[in-house]
Amino acid sequence: MKKILIILLALLLLASVGAFALLHSRTANSAPRRLFLPEGTSYQALCDSLEASPSFRLFAQVLGLDERVRPGSYVVEAHMSNLALVRKLRNGQQDPLHLTIGKFRTPQQLNEYLNAKLMHNDFNIPLDSFHLVLPDTYEFYWTATPDQFMQRMEDEYNRFWTTEVGPQGELRCDLLELSDNGNARLETMILASIVDEETNNNAEKTLIASVYINRLERGMPLQADPTVKYAVGDFTLKRILNKHLSVESPFNTYLHTGLPPAPICLPSKASIDAVINAKETNYLYFCASDKMDGTHRFAATLAEHNRNAAAFHAALNKRGIR
Repeated sequence: MKKILIILLALLLLASVGAFALLHSRTANSAPRRLFLPEGTSYQALCDSLEASPSFRLFAQVLGLDERVRPGSYVVEAHMSNLALVRKLRNGQQDPLHLTIGKFRTPQQLNEYLNAKLMHNDFNIPLDSFHLVLPDTYEFYWTATPDQFMQRMEDEYNRFWTTEVGPQGELRCDLLELSDNGNARLETMILASIVDEETNNNAEKTLIASVYINRLERGMPLQADPTVKYAVGDFTLKRILNKHLSVESPFNTYLHTGLPPAPICLPSKASIDAVINAKETNYLYFCASDKMDGTHRFAATLAEHNRNAAAFHAALNKRGIR
């Protein structure tokens, strides 16, 4: 009888040790890895991608993961508990991605980026909604739909204008009267996109904005070289030639007065702020400095501007830039 009791106790101990080992079994990965599970991923495909251990499969069957795999992107921590991982996957507890929206120049560029980064590959943001997307880094679930993405962007856009810009900033935008369409926010975004393409020097942006505002107030064409690059469709142009200036497009501000119909890029918040808080100047012209250091020379008269432009073109010729 005593031997039987000892055997039973030994078996119970072994079972306890086995249960403890099972409950504390861990994944084999020694570093975090991100798992992408598209819609329709089978349970077997999930197990194959994880090189799932018997304990993972056991927990998956007990908790029902084998019956349904939720799509999403999940981080598998280093040596993560198999039980915790099964629970995470079964409950669809995704880990968000950090999506960085940069200075895209066209909706097509943005759509291609989103199609590559998120699960859905049917992003088709139109031109008239392009301005709602503010460059920044956002958290999104990999499974975010185009509608969910745009709703978030619209919310962020409205928050930016109501909270960061505020009533006084919006009033300044209204007073600028950049065009006749009555949409001060859109007008500001369009002009900010031109300023953003003109320079990366934030210190000069309020001066560049003042030049364009002065031109708009006088009914002068903006004659902004970045809009010509946009019209031509070649953003690598280093020199704007007469053949480029004649390209017919509503975005060519050498041919058409007023603002182009939409932003020519997604402008930074610094460029938007530069338009809202543009300096009051008498400048009507500017061109890149012949120092080729990223700064500009500003002028109130055409004669002064022509001298600045001649010096800049001489610097281009000297460097063999065509």
